[in-house]
Amino acid sequence: MGIPYSIDSGTGIIRIGDDIVLEPGQAKALIASRIVDLLAATRDHGNGYEWLTMKGLTFGGKPATLALCFHDGCFEQASWSVELPGEAEDGGPTRAMIDDEVSFVRNVLVSEMGIRPGDMPWGKLWSQFDARGFLASHGLRYRRS
Repeated sequence: MGIPYSIDSGTGIIRIGDDIVLEPGQAKALIASRIVDLLAATRDHGNGYEWLTMKGLTFGGKPATLALCFHDGCFEQASWSVELPGEAEDGGPTRAMIDDEVSFVRNVLVSEMGIRPGDMPWGKLWSQFDARGFLASHGLRYRRS
């Protein structure tokens, strides 16, 4: 299946399986060494922002990816996507498929993690339709300390 990940409602800490804990502000070097077996892609924008994307995960029991954003080497935000049954294989998703994914993610956030998208003491969390990209957008951004 895959390794589940979750978000702590009180702290925003992301837990991957039983062993990996991702905290706001954590150093990229520390996180990268812990997720090496899950790493699918990296992207360095050359402006202080770098992304590490993981595969082989699950969110709410469904296959998922998780992308971590680092600014100047510190963990600052995350985004993810979930693969639901019946998604389009011949190109992009339909609006109905996107709405289903957003609904699924919001339901998991509320029922399993006790989180509603919006402002949190530790940052901001969202799950919504992104009209510009025509996709489901899910993520969190930590407050700067």
